[in-house]
Amino acid sequence: MGGGSSFHRNMLANMPDDFFDIKCIYLDPLHWVAARTTDLVLKKNDIIFAFDSEPEYKTAKNLHQHISNKKGAIVANLPQELQSLNYFWKPNKTVYFICHDAGFLYLCKKYDYLIDIFIAHNYQVYQDIIKLLPHREKEVYFIQHGVTVQNFEKPKNLVHNLNIVFLARHVKIKGIYDLPKIDDHLKKQGIDVNWTILGDGEERINFIENVKDRNNFSFKIPNTSEEIICILKNQDVYVLPSSHDGLPVSMLEAMSVGCVPIVYNFSEGIKKVVTSEIGAVLELEDYIGISEFIKKLHLDRNLLSSMSTNCIKKINREFDIKKQANEYFKLYKKYKTLKNRKLSLQKIENRYPNSRLINFILRVIKKINRVLS
Repeated sequence: MGGGSSFHRNMLANMPDDFFDIKCIYLDPLHWVAARTTDLVLKKNDIIFAFDSEPEYKTAKNLHQHISNKKGAIVANLPQELQSLNYFWKPNKTVYFICHDAGFLYLCKKYDYLIDIFIAHNYQVYQDIIKLLPHREKEVYFIQHGVTVQNFEKPKNLVHNLNIVFLARHVKIKGIYDLPKIDDHLKKQGIDVNWTILGDGEERINFIENVKDRNNFSFKIPNTSEEIICILKNQDVYVLPSSHDGLPVSMLEAMSVGCVPIVYNFSEGIKKVVTSEIGAVLELEDYIGISEFIKKLHLDRNLLSSMSTNCIKKINREFDIKKQANEYFKLYKKYKTLKNRKLSLQKIENRYPNSRLINFILRVIKKINRVLS
């Protein structure tokens, strides 16, 4: 469950053609106490790969058995995937790594020798990868993703309480416990709003208990994307007080039906998306700032309507999933020409970290190379 899963689902649902035979491997870390996707439908080649807190090499070995070495592309997102490719190199594959947010930058550095192409959908993350790996600049791509264009015209909310939606995993890092603080600050100023909390996560039960005395909070776990959009159409504002994100799919979905986004500055790159014409970006932990912006929209309904319209226009113009998916698959189709990471001493060294013989041979080769150079 989460943005990474939604990201790829949207891409696969909007493939421009059947150029690729696709296999999706869904990772299920059994030791991770977290909510799982409930509406997953596996296609013919797809599998769910479950693993526990076992040694890295064991997980890598088990995972590699599900990854063929036929010519093509591997789109990786997580450390377990790169670890498997490290130990069990697939020389016929071109490896694309999608760096979803700053938390994955260390993988770019660690597996530089393994990854052929880097992709970022947050502009700050794109710049960070180039700064981290200046010698790889030509192999780093910035491609925003997208959501379905809804062709929806938002009705004006001129007098009713604002409807505010939170749509993210229910975990502390997403700032869910800032919501009651925002609500308290609004109530002190005599402003009542309606909160709709969508989704699931480890903190869901605790959070429901935390706000049980507030009759303006409602909860729902939508089963389908269509149900999510249906609920979002009745919301005015999307709030995400997250401290760690890239380009949230949920935010784009909310904007597609005119929800005005108010988010924390979890990455400077988000300011290229949430501009002053469509919403607000506040500094981390500034829940009062979020409250004040909600107050501003509450008092100025023409501003709310204008920003709502601008949100829809921006999605239609820049984040149409059909167009953006085509950009990704155009890049994937170039796997033959983009493959550039050859077998290296570092690959061998990483694949056999505990082999004394291999390590001895590599030391000899490195010494010879130093002498010759």
